[in-house]
This record gives sequence, C-alpha cells and structure tokens, in this order.
Amino acid sequence: MVDEPHPSLSISARWSERLLLPALWGCGLVGMTLPLGIMGYMLWNGIAVLGAEFLLGEPAGMPLGSAGGIGPAFLGSAALAGLALLIAFPLGLGGAVFLTEFGGNTRLGRALQFMIECLAAVPAIVYGLFGYAVFVVLLKWRLSLLSGTLTLALMMYPVILLGSRTALAAIEAHYREAALAMGVSRWYVLRKVLLPLAWPGIVSSAVLSAGHAAGAAAPVLFTACVFFARGAPSLSDPVMTLPTHLYFLVNEAVSFPHAYGTASVLIIAMLSGNACAMLIRRWHADHRK
Repeated sequence: MVDEPHPSLSISARWSERLLLPALWGCGLVGMTLPLGIMGYMLWNGIAVLGAEFLLGEPAGMPLGSAGGIGPAFLGSAALAGLALLIAFPLGLGGAVFLTEFGGNTRLGRALQFMIECLAAVPAIVYGLFGYAVFVVLLKWRLSLLSGTLTLALMMYPVILLGSRTALAAIEAHYREAALAMGVSRWYVLRKVLLPLAWPGIVSSAVLSAGHAAGAAAPVLFTACVFFARGAPSLSDPVMTLPTHLYFLVNEAVSFPHAYGTASVLIIAMLSGNACAMLIRRWHADHRK
C-alpha cells in the first residue's frame, strides 16, 4: 500500500509553485525588458541623427562634434578590437589548451589558473594605467593605436582563456578516451576532435571579449585616444573610438542627440556581434547533426 503525501506538504508545495512561477516569469520579463528598454530609449533619442552621413562622416560643427558623424570613431573602435583580438585569441586559446589538456592538474597549472581568474577580475582602468605606464611612457610609443591594441589584448586575454577552457573542459571524457584508444596522438585528438567540439564556446568567448574591449573607454583614454582624428587608422597614431567619443560628447555637453546616436550605434554593433556568435553556434550544432 502506497502512503499518500501528507496534506500539509501538498498544500505547501502547491503554494510554493504558485509563488515561484510568477517570480520566475517576473525575472524573465525583467531580463527581456531591460535591454529592450535601454535600446529603445537610445534609439528614440538618437533616431534624428542616425543616417549615412552620421555613420560615415567626420565630426564637425562648433563645438566639434555637434554636427557631422562618427566615421573615424567607428573605424578606430573596429581597428582596436580587431587587432587586439588577433593578438589575444591565439594566446588565450593556447593557454586554455595547456590548462585543460596538459598542465591543469599540476601545481603550476592550478597556480596559473588562479592568477588568470584574478587577472580577469581586474578593473579596466587598471589595464589602462598599466598600458600608459609601460607602452606610452616606458617604451615611448606615445598615445597610439599600437599602445591601445596591446592594452586591450591584455584585457581580452584572460576572458578568452577562461571561456575557451570552459568549452574544452565541458567535452565528455569518452571522446578523449575513444580517440586515444585508437592509437592516435594527443595533437591529432586536439585538432580533429576536441577543438571542433569546443569551437562554438571558443567563438562565443572571443566575441564577448571583443565586445567588452570595444565598449571600454578607460583603457583607451590612457593609451590611444584623441578627441578628433581623420583618415585611416595607423599603428603609430592615436585614434578616435566610439566609447571615448561618447564620453567627450556627454562630458563637454556638446550634443546629446549625437551622444544618443553614438550610444545606439555602439549597442547595435555589440548586439550584431553577439547575434553572429549565436548563428555560428547554431550552424555548428546543425552541421554536427
């Protein structure tokens, strides 16, 4: 004979479910409403300036930035994030492979992982101060695209490493065991089995780190930024970026419509990058099937 649940327990469970379900729905709605509300607010206030001239043109007007566009700032942000990703991605992926497949269980591996986790928690302004002290002052590279690129690469490196390590560590052990049981080398297993399986997570970590770096203002202010630049970015010259341009527009009260427009472009660029990462992951999952 099966014992029936105690009436008080069933009543308690029903009330818990009635309270928990609306709470979870509320949390989900907040998670949807906040980004949509922020994006909608920025677009509503900046829609008047958005257009081809704003996206491609140079800052103009008096004071500078009250007219014209954000073309040089967009190019500068793309150059900084792209070059920094080219440097940080192979280093971060190599470090993740070492910690996951070779040295993760050693005393050195555990110490390195602890230091990388601490490095990922360092505020962006500290990276900016380090980049200024080393690249701008000590190496005498001045405010330049090169100084800013290396500073952002340092900031992106731990994020890529930890994200890639998580993606590699999530692969089931039987994949490694089955491949090694066939007599193939660990390098072959890594190239043909582990990296393809972990690739969506690795790409996601790279995109998130690039978006984080492209949206950071403090490191660039110390190492690479000027108020106005024109022409194609050069490694030895300073650049404009979207976050620092937005900072100057608001801090100097130059043009709030242009500030809202710049913020809208920055948010749209970040959303587009994340959407591309999601599409890559979905395509990879469908391709594996």
